[in-house]
Amino acid sequence: MKKFFIILLLIFPTLLLSQTHLVIPGKTATTVSFGRDQNIDFFGEGKFVRSSYGNGINVGYVYKGLVGLDFSYGYSHYDRKDTYTFDLTGEQSNPDGDPQFNFTESFRSDNPNVGDKGFSLGVTYYFDPAQFQELKVVTLSLGLRYSSSNFSSSALDSLDQDFYGKSYALEFGVSKEFIADANFVIIPRLNINMINEKNIYDSALEEDGTTSFNSSTVYTELAVPFIFNPGVISNSNTQFFVEPSLANKYGTTHVGIKFGFLFN
Repeated sequence: MKKFFIILLLIFPTLLLSQTHLVIPGKTATTVSFGRDQNIDFFGEGKFVRSSYGNGINVGYVYKGLVGLDFSYGYSHYDRKDTYTFDLTGEQSNPDGDPQFNFTESFRSDNPNVGDKGFSLGVTYYFDPAQFQELKVVTLSLGLRYSSSNFSSSALDSLDQDFYGKSYALEFGVSKEFIADANFVIIPRLNINMINEKNIYDSALEEDGTTSFNSSTVYTELAVPFIFNPGVISNSNTQFFVEPSLANKYGTTHVGIKFGFLFN
């Protein structure tokens, strides 16, 4: 089993999302999850399924359902349009035929085939659910996250251009536990992440050799994890979960699926 998880850790990178609230209030558990999301263009230009996606792994620890720590590592790919324009010529290359790259706040949408590889660290506080259970309402959470990314594309390779970034996020979460039966729990969750991002690239004009630009975005995600409890049958402390999700990721809709394990 240990070798199995090491192999999965090496194969699967992660979409850098907030820690999923999967642990029943009052419980302590470790979580390992693997996921993928796909860009779906409901209202846009041409293709319904875009070749933009994210793959991911997340490892987290929640103490008594109150404080969570998690680490994510992942890779995303962005290719959202059929035609891209660039500042120099309005075309996909300059008059010499050299590739171009738009260093703009919307660079993920303004350039083809952009890769985003990196990690994130997060801490989440879940407000004492006992305060809300008597009212039969939701559990609230507040989190902070730091992320670091390295961006890549064929244009950046041709330009011999380094492009990387870091971001800080404030995360708000709302979740509610529903026990369907003895072996089945649902904890629907709505997360709103306010992300401030600083992206840095090479410059021949600045004294330190780099220039940067900042951007802000709001990331929303609705997820419905289904948590199965084999422990009722096998006396195991391991639970398996499957989580479909719908998210607004940098301005477009992404449909995701995640699966993983909880170790109590």
